[in-house]
Amino acid sequence: MLAGGHGRRAAVAAANGLGRARYATKASSSPFDVLDIRPVQRPDTAAYFMAKPKYADLLAGITSIVQQHGAAPAGEKGTSKKGARWINQENMAKKLDVKLTANEYMVLRERLNQANSADIEDATERDTVQLYLNQFRMGYQHVEVVKLAGSAGQSGADSGAASTSGVSDVTAANGATKEADKKKKKTHSHHGNMDELGRWFGGGRRKTAHAYAWLTPVEQPALTMESVSAAVDRVAESVNQALREAGLRPATSNEEPTAEAAAAVDESSLVPESVPFGEVLVNGRPLVEYFARRTDRESVVFPFQVANRLGKFYAFLKVRGGGPTGQAEACQLAVARALSAATDRSGRQAIKTAGLLITDGRAVERKKTGKPKARKSYTWVKR
Repeated sequence: MLAGGHGRRAAVAAANGLGRARYATKASSSPFDVLDIRPVQRPDTAAYFMAKPKYADLLAGITSIVQQHGAAPAGEKGTSKKGARWINQENMAKKLDVKLTANEYMVLRERLNQANSADIEDATERDTVQLYLNQFRMGYQHVEVVKLAGSAGQSGADSGAASTSGVSDVTAANGATKEADKKKKKTHSHHGNMDELGRWFGGGRRKTAHAYAWLTPVEQPALTMESVSAAVDRVAESVNQALREAGLRPATSNEEPTAEAAAAVDESSLVPESVPFGEVLVNGRPLVEYFARRTDRESVVFPFQVANRLGKFYAFLKVRGGGPTGQAEACQLAVARALSAATDRSGRQAIKTAGLLITDGRAVERKKTGKPKARKSYTWVKR
């Protein structure tokens, strides 16, 4: 018979061995073998298990560039090169197809600044890093650079020159894109400008009304001494013809016309067939027909009166929203902005002095809860 202590230890060891054997027997029949199921292939990166894999991979890639080339830490002066402007948070979220918070965008921008300021000695690697970072720069447009295959004996210097030319092509494309962005900024409705059809364009708003104005100058023939003399001769001939038809003798240059001669002349014959004038159309309708009140019509044409350009432009207006007063004042602002760009310096200064280029931001105050209007209160009753 075994001793007490040794016997208990032997019994425990035998029981453990039996348990291990049973576990090994169960493990041999795996459910993957029974159901013929194989586990899914392991993900390429650890970011697969994160909430935003694309953002995590991008941040890890930029961080590796910073760690490899030893960029200065974030927040230190001089870490970012001058002119490094990255796309905003909204465009970055669209590019990565994820929803970025302000803190995540700030961290990503700091990493981009560090990678941009990295001191890379190798020119080829530095160009590669800059081309990679260019996709996050503001106003960048991707240009595919195709390098033709050279001879087998092409030297490394030639390949380096081709790489440099490719970078210069991308830089030139970026410069052209920036120039296009500058032109786009200049063509803003808040400042009058000329569109592609040669019309002066301006926009304005008042209360809930928005208006847009297009101005085209009235084509007036140039006045010369010959044209003025011919016009005077035509008018004199018309007067003499009317006098002859009435049985009266035409007056000479030294005689004063009599009352009978003046009554015999038809004034309509003295008016030219086509008189230059500036027509104002609002939503395809004449100004008098669209705005019934005289004060509204005066508001629309007031910039022309201030700049002394009444009747010298055709005005085509489109307006929506609001009531008659709001639409009239929105049209006034749109016309003033377009006219300020179409006139000379004196007319522009007159419009600016009259305060016609400033948006009137006043609007109806919103109704408050528990009150019948914005400020009005119900009558207080004690009992």
